[in-house]
Amino acid sequence: MKSIQVGCLEVALMVMLLSLSGCGGPSDQPDLGRVQGTITFDGQPLSGVVVVFQPDSGRPARGRTDTEGKYELTYIRSTLGTKVGHNRVEIAPSEEDDDPAENEVDTESVSRKRPAKFKSGKPKIPPRYNIKSELEADVQPGDNTFDFELTS
Repeated sequence: MKSIQVGCLEVALMVMLLSLSGCGGPSDQPDLGRVQGTITFDGQPLSGVVVVFQPDSGRPARGRTDTEGKYELTYIRSTLGTKVGHNRVEIAPSEEDDDPAENEVDTESVSRKRPAKFKSGKPKIPPRYNIKSELEADVQPGDNTFDFELTS
């Protein structure tokens, strides 16, 4: 009778150990650093633009600026941050909330040497900050703040 009790106890312990090993298995997610910051354009907060951190390899992270030009990056779904290490940074107008008819350049401001703006009020961001971005960030584990001061 004692050998049956010991056998049941051993089986119960094995089942418990096996169930625990499946709960905290290795993740395929890379090391992430949380990233926030502020984007300004010619000294003014830049709202409603998309900020993309593209690591040398792997998934990019994105954020969108609020009315004060502040952003926070999201890696995937509700996971905040971006891949630790070197990232190329792109800042581009958001395609959300834009009416294509409003995307005509305000030629009056161009002729007065002011930054060109779309009729929607958003400035035209030079290619050196988006498709031909010269911006970079070295993301560290933990909290990171990267502010970008763009000029026309």
